Amino acid sequence: MGCFFSRRFIEAENGKMRFRIIDGRRFHDISNSEYFVPNDDEEADRLVGFHYAMKDIWGGLFYSPVEEKLRQGARVIDLGCGAGTWILDMAKQYPYSKFVGVDLSPIFPTEGLPSNVEFIEYNVLDRLPYEDSFFDFVHQKIMLAAFTEAQWEENVIPEMTRLTRPDGWVEILEVAGYLVSDGNATNRISEAFRNFYTSRGMNFDIWKEIPHLLENTNAFSEIRKETKAIVLGKKGGIPGQETLRYCTVGLRACRSFLSADMDIMPEHYDSLVEVISIEAEKTTTYYNQYRYCAHKNISN
Repeated sequence: MGCFFSRRFIEAENGKMRFRIIDGRRFHDISNSEYFVPNDDEEADRLVGFHYAMKDIWGGLFYSPVEEKLRQGARVIDLGCGAGTWILDMAKQYPYSKFVGVDLSPIFPTEGLPSNVEFIEYNVLDRLPYEDSFFDFVHQKIMLAAFTEAQWEENVIPEMTRLTRPDGWVEILEVAGYLVSDGNATNRISEAFRNFYTSRGMNFDIWKEIPHLLENTNAFSEIRKETKAIVLGKKGGIPGQETLRYCTVGLRACRSFLSADMDIMPEHYDSLVEVISIEAEKTTTYYNQYRYCAHKNISN
C-alpha cells in the first residue's frame, strides 16, 4: 500500500553531498539527470516568483476538470515540484485533499508544512515509491530541460500513467524552448540555450510530442490542449514584466555553461542577457506555453 511520507536523500551512498558548486551557484550532481539549473536558495526564490506569474497568466492553478474532486478530497502529486509553491498554494485552497511534491533537489520547505502536504527528494526518472493508480491528479510543469527525449518516452510519460488512477487526470504544462524576437542578443542567447540542451538529447519541441506520447500509452480517453503566447516586458503587463525578470535570472544562472558553449567570456554573456530586457521593450519578445490534460480510461 502506498503512503504519504517524507524522505531526504541529500547524501549519496559514499557519504558525499550530491551537489556541486559552479560559478558560485549550487547544482545537483546526479548522473542520470541532464538538468543544468541551480538548486540553491536563489533558484528557489526565482521559482516562487515564476509560479505566481504563471498563475496570473493562466488565471488559475490547473487546467484539468478536477475542482469537485479536489474539494471532496483527492490524492495529488506534483513531479519536479521545485520550491513547492504550487503544492502549497493548492493545499491551502483544497484542505481535504492530500498533496505530494517530488523533486531531485531539496529546495522545497521542510518545516511548518500544512498537514495535507509532504515533499520527498526523489528522482522522477526512477520508479516512485507509490503503488499503481495511487493518485487522482498527476501534475508536472516546465520540465523540458530536465529530460531527454528518450526519457520522456521511456520513463516520464509511463510513470505518470502508472501513478494515475482510472478516471483520474494527468496535466503537463510545457514551453517552447526558445524566445521569439527581432532582437539580435535575444536570438543569440536563445539559440545557444537551445543548442546546449539539444546536444544533450533534449527535444525543445517536446510540446509537440506530448499528445502523441500520451496517446501511445492507450491509457487515455480524452486529451485537451490550451496555448498561450507570453509577451515579455511592459507589453505583457505585470505578468510579462515578472516573467521577463525571472527568465533573465534563469539565463544568468546558466552563464558558466552557455558562455563556454558560445566561446565568449562570462562578462560578454552577462552583457547579452542585459540587452534581452532592452530588446523586449523595443520590439516584441514572446514565447509560447502549452497546457495538456489527459483523462485516464476507467478500464485501465
